[in-house]
Amino acid sequence: MATSSKKNILLTYRDIWNIDESLPLYKTLSPKVNFIKYKITTKHDFKRFLENSTINGWWINEEFFDLLGNPSDYWNQYPESLKAILVPWVGCEFIDGAKLWKEKQILLCNIGNNAATNVADMAIFLTISCFRLTTAWEYCLRFLEHGDIKNCKTYIGGSDKPQLTMWTRDSDAEHVSIQMPSKVNYSSSDKQVFNMHNNYTILGKELESPTNKNVLILGFGAIGRNIGKRLHYCFDAHIYYFKRSGAVHPSSLNYPAHYCPSLTDRTTWENIDLIVLSLPSNKDSNDLICTKTLAMCKNGVRIVNVGRGSCINEEDLIDALNTGKVSSCGLDVYKDESKPIKKELLERIDITLMPHIGSDVKDMIERQTVATLENIEDIFLHNGKGKYTINLPK
Repeated sequence: MATSSKKNILLTYRDIWNIDESLPLYKTLSPKVNFIKYKITTKHDFKRFLENSTINGWWINEEFFDLLGNPSDYWNQYPESLKAILVPWVGCEFIDGAKLWKEKQILLCNIGNNAATNVADMAIFLTISCFRLTTAWEYCLRFLEHGDIKNCKTYIGGSDKPQLTMWTRDSDAEHVSIQMPSKVNYSSSDKQVFNMHNNYTILGKELESPTNKNVLILGFGAIGRNIGKRLHYCFDAHIYYFKRSGAVHPSSLNYPAHYCPSLTDRTTWENIDLIVLSLPSNKDSNDLICTKTLAMCKNGVRIVNVGRGSCINEEDLIDALNTGKVSSCGLDVYKDESKPIKKELLERIDITLMPHIGSDVKDMIERQTVATLENIEDIFLHNGKGKYTINLPK
């Protein structure tokens, strides 16, 4: 371990390196702090390393969770020298930040709003898929009709009782039944003319445009506001929002948005066409979308979640999809991401599923590196509290 007066920043890794060392700021800071690159082996070895270390900052990466578990599991091994845990993404629910500061005076830093635009992009993609049911169409084109465009159109107006095809998930040898939309024979022998206007559906779900819809955004921080901006300007959406800390000042937005002060008031929900969640995980947001709140919604409401999976009761969501209370949804986050996604979600093609990739783009590596370096520079070189610190008492 280095014994110089320079601060020691721990960088854990094993097989994946997701720090952009080519950045000017990294090169500027490298002579001023010790970046200690620790190659992960075992939990026992890491505990022993922490107990004997004099690290001042810990730059966490996602690979650590997969290999050694939750960083909070090593709470008792944090050295007294540790002053900051540096997280190169937004969500920090894996550790009690308030307790971290109160008991150990350790700062918890994330990357602020640097991922907001990318996550908003994902929300727009999922919104389009919800209304246009693009997952169902792609499934038909790829796997049912093998590229035959004309035959794909014969699924419009098909039965809302899907056929099923079986496959086995290798991870647990579990059988999964994938929905298969049924076709319509437009030239059937009964010679009745098919009324396309009255039956413009697939899987019994209406194919609609997302334009000019009422949208309720739950969570109106940087991500929620970016989503609202895109929906308003791209689709002429009427934006309603809930923010736990209260209404935002209209001058901070460049589009109209109506604040909804209560989530127990039926009027918040009853006229909404699309619900978009960009909430963190906490006791107030857990299972927010459930049978009780969905009962206040119109039939056929659509749901997009780019916040945290804990905000949706997945069993209640599946029931609502079966009854038609929810028409379709787009999910990038799930209740328990340490396990495979529920097969009841996997088997539906009225759900668009993404593997938690809201901010996964190449330039995000650069931005998250810069944001983390800015935290390091402020705390360890300027004696500050960090640029994106989230656990200081208000």
